[in-house]
Amino acid sequence: MNEKNVIKVTGETFLSIPLVDTSLALEIAEINAKESCAVKTKLVKLYGADVEIIADGKEKRVCDLADEKNVCVSAQRDFKKARYNALDAMRVIERLTHDDGCPWDRAQTHESIRVNMIEEAYEAVDAIDKRDVENMREEFGDVFLQSLLQSDIARRAGEFDFCDVCDELCKKLIGRHTFIFGDDDAGNADEALALWEKAKATEKHYDTVKSQLQKLPDEFPSLLRCQKAYKKIKKSGARVDPYADLQTALENKNHAAAIVALCSIMADEGVDAEVALNAEVRGIIENL
Repeated sequence: MNEKNVIKVTGETFLSIPLVDTSLALEIAEINAKESCAVKTKLVKLYGADVEIIADGKEKRVCDLADEKNVCVSAQRDFKKARYNALDAMRVIERLTHDDGCPWDRAQTHESIRVNMIEEAYEAVDAIDKRDVENMREEFGDVFLQSLLQSDIARRAGEFDFCDVCDELCKKLIGRHTFIFGDDDAGNADEALALWEKAKATEKHYDTVKSQLQKLPDEFPSLLRCQKAYKKIKKSGARVDPYADLQTALENKNHAAAIVALCSIMADEGVDAEVALNAEVRGIIENL
């Protein structure tokens, strides 16, 4: 292989790499018998089954790999490929917003596509609720697209880029999982969540429950915001009695307070009010 910029790895290393840049040539050496099947599977996932490769000096397709010890794959630099990955998505977005790219994409701002982020998130959640696995794949991609577009807008404005987004995400995940990357111990999910919240409070400089509640986004769905607020208030040790609050609200015909009380009761019972109400409405519609 005479190409420049070649990724050279052993079979073991190749299998441990979470993301391979297929725009670069790839050489995999020292593939042992135990690794050969997994290497083939990963190559099919990366390039597609029919991509031509060189295996032990012979030309063949990825799907025809058997127990070869050395595999070479040419760089896939064209935008027309059998398979794409996250790096390709970044390249496609940069191409669309280049000086000679798509006029619509180039014209967008953080604010102009703000609503798209909300819509795509709702559509992704709808796919989850319906257990529509095929649609999940598409909708998760649309949510990812919004992150890429917003990051590219920021890149062109000199604010930050997608690498900065990934950097901050990883630092947050590592910093808050003190029981994985630090010295804390978590024996179960509740302990893990408590340590996450503790690390988050330190990172965000939360001094009071009120300071935490003030950070809840105004754009949260009202039922979700209500339940999150209630859980934080209850967790702080404050005395709460949602059943009494519900009775008082009904007596005073304070419907908003009644809804808050009901959301609080549902939170205590482990019921997601947003999901439950949507399910109830669906049931009403289906029974008409």
